[in-house]
Amino acid sequence: MKILIIGASGFIGRHIEHACKAQGFQVVRGVRNAGPAEIDCDLVRDTDKTVWLPRLIGIDGVINCVGLLHADAETLQAVHCDAPAAIAGACAAAKVPFVHISVLGLDHAPDTPYFRSKQRGDEAIRAVNSSAIIVRPSLVFGADSPSSQLLLLQARLPVFFLPADTRPVAPIHVDDLAALCLCLIGTLRAYGCDVDGVGETEMSIADYMQKLRIAGHHAEAKVVPVPNHWMRFALSATALCGAKTLRPEALDLMEHPHTGKASTFARWMHRPPRPVERFQAA
Repeated sequence: MKILIIGASGFIGRHIEHACKAQGFQVVRGVRNAGPAEIDCDLVRDTDKTVWLPRLIGIDGVINCVGLLHADAETLQAVHCDAPAAIAGACAAAKVPFVHISVLGLDHAPDTPYFRSKQRGDEAIRAVNSSAIIVRPSLVFGADSPSSQLLLLQARLPVFFLPADTRPVAPIHVDDLAALCLCLIGTLRAYGCDVDGVGETEMSIADYMQKLRIAGHHAEAKVVPVPNHWMRFALSATALCGAKTLRPEALDLMEHPHTGKASTFARWMHRPPRPVERFQAA
């Protein structure tokens, strides 16, 4: 089986590529500034179905992992909506299975450029490809993720300064998410499904960080709630200094619930997702 991974150089894409090779699948990497044996894919530019059709020759499945948390509205529209819809349309025409990684809870998401573009993208994909599989993960953990590295750094501190008003999450390990995507793309009954990629336990951000801290053999930390508007001001300041992960958009995500159907993973994978306590060991 030959899988085209769009965004193969990104955090989730790297883990899906590793999972593909572990199962003996052949991988075609879709990346910007492609090298030998790679496909040059730029979702800001490649927003027409005709661009993608030649790229699907000999391909048995496509997984799109590309996403941006922060960009101008035009770029977010292209990356989250126009290009995924073009890929989905090309896959429908070529009869190639398509998995698109989106985000949870778009029906009641806050009115921000990120969430608006994601919602329009999912709607556009469904309009052109009824067989597309849309995977909506919760907070994704991986030791090679900059956001997870920052979280682990914060979890080592004896005091957590966290937004006072956040919504629950159901964290999933990136390797479990990768395995789920491969399972779905090879399962006919998954075609046309929306799949929640969530861990088995819902928890607050504070509880999540406490679990990571305890797994690292530290005692529980003291939690200091910070009013959300103060936190937003602080994140805006760090963004002006060039920070890529400490931005107001990160607070938007924390104010949005990232929970779904906990039984979904076990239904497809016939095993539970790994618990937070085992994330760092993995």
